[in-house]
Amino acid sequence: MKKLLVGFAIAWNMLTAIPIFRTHTFKEGYMGFSCVSYGIVGFILGSIIYCINLLFQNQSPQVLIKILLFGFYTLSYGALHLDGLFDSLDAIFLKAPREKVLSVLKDPHLGAFSVIFGTLFLITKLSAFAYLNHMLFFILIAASSRYSVIFSIKFFPYISHGMAENAKKELKIYHLAIASLLMIILCTFVYNLAVIFLGLSVFFSMFLGYLLTKKFGGLNGDMYGFLIEANELLMLLASIFFGKYLS
Repeated sequence: MKKLLVGFAIAWNMLTAIPIFRTHTFKEGYMGFSCVSYGIVGFILGSIIYCINLLFQNQSPQVLIKILLFGFYTLSYGALHLDGLFDSLDAIFLKAPREKVLSVLKDPHLGAFSVIFGTLFLITKLSAFAYLNHMLFFILIAASSRYSVIFSIKFFPYISHGMAENAKKELKIYHLAIASLLMIILCTFVYNLAVIFLGLSVFFSMFLGYLLTKKFGGLNGDMYGFLIEANELLMLLASIFFGKYLS
């Protein structure tokens, strides 16, 4: 239980900008359990957004409220995953030998691809968020996108050095099992068909992780952020287009 609680504190510090726990971002022996808590962190963030939306759902203009709510959500995790997405886009869309692509991946400066496709991504995600009628689904989206990335962490090679490398080394199959059980229990309380969201989200994460690994030979910390952001967008779009069949 102690490892689960400490792991949650580490995950909260890593994945949010909300300063609640005072703990190191890395403690040997706890990083696997921090991965277990990724989905729980997303569940809490999504629940906060859902509750705030309830307070203002009868106010107008609703579009402006959704934009402000989207901005608040982005601030709540410090745009961490967006940073990873923007850092990855230049390398993803660059048509060059792998050595050149990997050198671009390590470059901290944003190029044209990052600016263009990152802006398009944000416009699309904000639009999808604004059109999401069943905001209860957003709890599942925020939870499942963070939960599903741990499968990509576990099953695809890591090609960099840093904190994420320690998480990958300590992440075991039983951590995935614990995380899955916790997510099924939590999310089913919110929506009885939540397992569909979780399964679809894991599929998206593994498919995108496979494509990135095929291009780069593995993943790094920035790509984990890319996977979370891309997963959220895909799940938002799925909720909009197919939500009427699930409600």
